[in-house]
Amino acid sequence: MSERVVEITVVVPGVFIPPAPTDFPYGTTLLSAPPQPVEPLPDATDTAPPFFGWYSFESDYPTVQYSPPWTPRLSQFASRGQYHRTETAFSTASFMFEGEGLRVRYVTAQNMGMFEIVVDGVVLDTIDAYADGLTFPTTAVYFVGDGVHRLEVRAIGRKHNASEGYVVGLDAIHVWRGDANTLIIPPLSITNTPTPSPQPAARIALVGAPPTMQPTGTPIPPRIITAEVVIAYDENGNRTVDPAEGVAGISVRVVEINTNRVIASGFTDARGYVVFEVITDAPAQIVVPYFGRAWTLQRGNNSAAPAYTLLLTPGNQPGLIP
Repeated sequence: MSERVVEITVVVPGVFIPPAPTDFPYGTTLLSAPPQPVEPLPDATDTAPPFFGWYSFESDYPTVQYSPPWTPRLSQFASRGQYHRTETAFSTASFMFEGEGLRVRYVTAQNMGMFEIVVDGVVLDTIDAYADGLTFPTTAVYFVGDGVHRLEVRAIGRKHNASEGYVVGLDAIHVWRGDANTLIIPPLSITNTPTPSPQPAARIALVGAPPTMQPTGTPIPPRIITAEVVIAYDENGNRTVDPAEGVAGISVRVVEINTNRVIASGFTDARGYVVFEVITDAPAQIVVPYFGRAWTLQRGNNSAAPAYTLLLTPGNQPGLIP
């Protein structure tokens, strides 16, 4: 005999049955954050992609891009004996990577400035790299979500008050990527402070008008100023700098007027030229100590300052004076 089965579905209006949670597949590893790396990390240069787990991408990895170019430096304390540095404000080191975890190994020293960690256009952290000695620390581990991301290490032209410069150094980039059986679910952020709800005012009384706020001056932010100096002997007396009239090897300095602190220095080249690029918000002047000449460094509407020319009466050149 055959058996007949009848299925009856009853719909009761107004009754809600919550959906049952779906279990994760067997063998799935759940994490609340990327795991902390354990040094030494494997070098991505020695391995072909894809990269799973923690890997170190050195500062000279082929896909690390520098704009404008950064200078490579050798150091026995660096991750693989080398790092890259820049003194140019607002220059960047960019790197495309795939993974959920990220941290950056950078350089600290007495002449280091500040830089930002930017991922997919969002600033994750601002790092002050000033320190008493040369070290190679790492940032915190950042969770950036799965997928492909763009990292930028961006110099911002700021520094610690005690720092001697604005240098930014990149040693290595550490990336963590989970496998197909690993899932990161960050914990929900819970606030213990109740949100106040608006209440109607019981009574409004004007006791007194608030004091009038006086406008305050906004300090001038530091900016990059380019200055050009040329020193020449006016041999033909035409009061212009002609070829072969430049004086080489003359010391030229940029000093703060208030403190007389030297913020840049150099020597004229074979053409008699020397160019400075300084970042300052203080009044400054250009000084030629040998000839006792000084000019006030002009701050125009743009970052370029005019050239300063020192024409000398023909005579014994400094290179011939014992």
